[in-house]
Amino acid sequence: MREDLKLYGREREHSRVDGVLAAARSGRGSALVLHGDPGIGKTALLRAGADRATDFRILRCRGIRTEFELNFAALHELLLPVADRLPMLPPTQARALGVVLGLRAGPVDVFLVGAALVRLLSALAAEGPLLLIVDEAGLVDPESTQALIFAIRRLTAVPVTLLVGLRDDPADTLWRELPALPISGLPDAEARRLIAERHGRLGALRLARILAVAGGNPLALHELPDVVGDLAGTAPEPMTLGPGLRAAFRDRVAALPAGVRALLTVAAAETRGVLGIVTTAAAALGVDSGAWEFAGAAGLLTVSDGRVEQTHALLCAAVHDAATAAERRAAQLAVAAALTGPGEADLRTWHRAMAAECPDEELAAALTERATAADHGSIAAAAMLRQAAAITPDPERAGERLAAAGRFAWAGGDIASARGLLDRATARIGPERAAAAGRGLAGMLEFVAGEPERASRLLLRDAELVDPETAANLRADAERARWVAGHEALDLDPAEITVREDISCFHAMVRPLPPAPLVLLWGLTDVALEPYTRAAAYLRGSCAPAAVSLLPQLAILQFANGRFEAAEQTLAEAFELAEAGGVENVLAQCWALRTKIAALQGDSDAVLDSADRVLALARPRRSHALIAAAHWHLGFHALSLGDPETAYLRLRTLVQPGHDARHPTYARLAAVELVEAAARVGRQAEAIGYYEEIRDWAVRSRADWAVSAAYTCRALLCADDRADRYFRRALAARRTRRDLDHARTQLLYGKWLRRARRRADAAEQLRTAAESFEQMGAARWLFRARQELELTGRRVAPVTAYGETSVLTAQELRVARLAARGLTNREIGTDLFLSPRTVGHHLSRVFGKLGLSGRTDLVDVDFDNGMRIVRPR
Repeated sequence: MREDLKLYGREREHSRVDGVLAAARSGRGSALVLHGDPGIGKTALLRAGADRATDFRILRCRGIRTEFELNFAALHELLLPVADRLPMLPPTQARALGVVLGLRAGPVDVFLVGAALVRLLSALAAEGPLLLIVDEAGLVDPESTQALIFAIRRLTAVPVTLLVGLRDDPADTLWRELPALPISGLPDAEARRLIAERHGRLGALRLARILAVAGGNPLALHELPDVVGDLAGTAPEPMTLGPGLRAAFRDRVAALPAGVRALLTVAAAETRGVLGIVTTAAAALGVDSGAWEFAGAAGLLTVSDGRVEQTHALLCAAVHDAATAAERRAAQLAVAAALTGPGEADLRTWHRAMAAECPDEELAAALTERATAADHGSIAAAAMLRQAAAITPDPERAGERLAAAGRFAWAGGDIASARGLLDRATARIGPERAAAAGRGLAGMLEFVAGEPERASRLLLRDAELVDPETAANLRADAERARWVAGHEALDLDPAEITVREDISCFHAMVRPLPPAPLVLLWGLTDVALEPYTRAAAYLRGSCAPAAVSLLPQLAILQFANGRFEAAEQTLAEAFELAEAGGVENVLAQCWALRTKIAALQGDSDAVLDSADRVLALARPRRSHALIAAAHWHLGFHALSLGDPETAYLRLRTLVQPGHDARHPTYARLAAVELVEAAARVGRQAEAIGYYEEIRDWAVRSRADWAVSAAYTCRALLCADDRADRYFRRALAARRTRRDLDHARTQLLYGKWLRRARRRADAAEQLRTAAESFEQMGAARWLFRARQELELTGRRVAPVTAYGETSVLTAQELRVARLAARGLTNREIGTDLFLSPRTVGHHLSRVFGKLGLSGRTDLVDVDFDNGMRIVRPR
């Protein structure tokens, strides 16, 4: 186990080790043998045990293969630090241990050594608890093993603990006399956390393959991501190991019979696990039934339902990795020869190419033809093209095949491999030929994970190098990239928002669907929802970037149409796919919408955290649309908190020349917030300018939301009774009557009516607005509407804890009470058998219903007396 590997998910093991240490502290001797595969973490656990034994004297030794034949070699290492204590023993025992330590010459009496060891350890333990650590115990010489076991069995009433690390099951060793604890692989969640903290985000397919092969082995989880290259984690080929794993499994592999190693090499080469193919190929290499029986009995292979499963995938990979090049070629050729079925020609070509010893253009051309002509799936096609490139004699043709492989990897959602393959292709044949062969891959990679301005330039460059249809698509993407980079909005025709389900290319299918903020800008949210939903359903399950990027767009439209639960579900799916695929610009879009939802719910902590995540991803890439979105949502949240100064400072950046949040689309979408904030802080001239901009846009687009926003802004700027007419026009202009913008206009109108002393009219608007805010879970806006309603002299509907009129469900009430006591979402979930995500959902509903800004306000709620807000004076 590497010394720098951190421990993950070892609470059970720590508890057992702590138990034997506690026994020693109470005066009882005990032992524990930790056993498991190489790299599983035994040494790390022994080291952690020593770190926890700060009040113990610690003696250590480690088994070494070259010293296995030397009598008492391990005991010599263990006792050498206390050699000066031998005079305290009776002369005969001191003499026996003196011979073991090389201080005296003469014969060794094994029994006398054991007795002397008991006496010495007892004397040392009398001064304080003693910890003995024996690592790699399988390589400890038998004499040392026997002496230690002899001693520990006689020290049950002495504060001595023995911790042993052993690779093999102790049942078949001398250590079988001692209590044992098997060390298994890490749970999946902990394995993912280890990889994420050590290596960052990996592609979903690559991560899944690494997890499957590693089996939770910490050393494998640490090392495999470094050695898994382009497509190696997802392609139909054996896994390559790194030097640490090779060294860790070298002895285990060497101990296997030759026939078993040949069988496992074939099983690793035939990655599908088809029993008939593996059996035929193995038999061709001379593998007999004894090898199959050994592999099954040892838990290496499992045969069932016509399949061969690699039960110990990591050891199987180690066997294949340790095989010579000739042995691996022989396995591949044997598998190829066994593929005789009419539909197996492509696989036969693949395995022949994997076995090629030298460049072979004929074989490379055949593999290229099959990769691009047959329906293998994008990742398999990418792997075939990459292998074709590997055996292509002409470097330039090899580069073109690498670029084409990158294009297929992109289509399969493996962004990292697509980038790596394109880089290799570019190094061989230059950017222009790589662009032609990759069909604009460089710009598309930059668009989903890099700078939109640079993406636009690359897409336009590559459009000059590809066929006319691809060129038209690349130019359309370049325009979108320019919009993300902060340029003017694109014109939209409702007729263009369509979905073509008669084509197989995901990217071409969704290209007619524009960015959701543009749909909002042109007032087409209701028109666009159905085609976006249909496209998402058609593409669901795909990892292609075009499919992943569609989901946050759909979530934005669902949110805008008031389908909040559907938006949350879509957003959760988008998060999962964007994080798994490393599509960072899409991930930033997800965080931007999360900021908006948190702002609506009034969760200040979530707003700030989500906005920080957006900006951390968007600013280095100069993605002005995403930066603007974050500033808009922060300004919206500040207004909900009654903080127009902060809102103004956030929102004015949307129109501020030179600011990275400046973006014309978002400035128009945020027009009402801009005018309200500017007017409330006395920036009347600026507010008029913002109004004129949204007025002009309303005239140009005729979008009902823009017309309504223009009237609302005009009303906010009126100092006389004309505001009444403008507010009424603003409300009448909307086709939708239950969306956020409409409710906010009602709130603003209700405030104006109250100040105009038209309390009955004000109450009508405010009550309707409050109902809408409550349905949306808009906590702070609901609170403000209720405050205004109370100022009209009208009573707010009572909020009670029990009965048919309760605004909280029974589950929401339980969650709220626990949160008020200071429990975290995870702790609440444990108490109520809910997931932390579900707890968070319940809390957001509680905040909205009670008009709270966050969980800190829950402490002021009197749950037993009508849920009134009780704040100390």
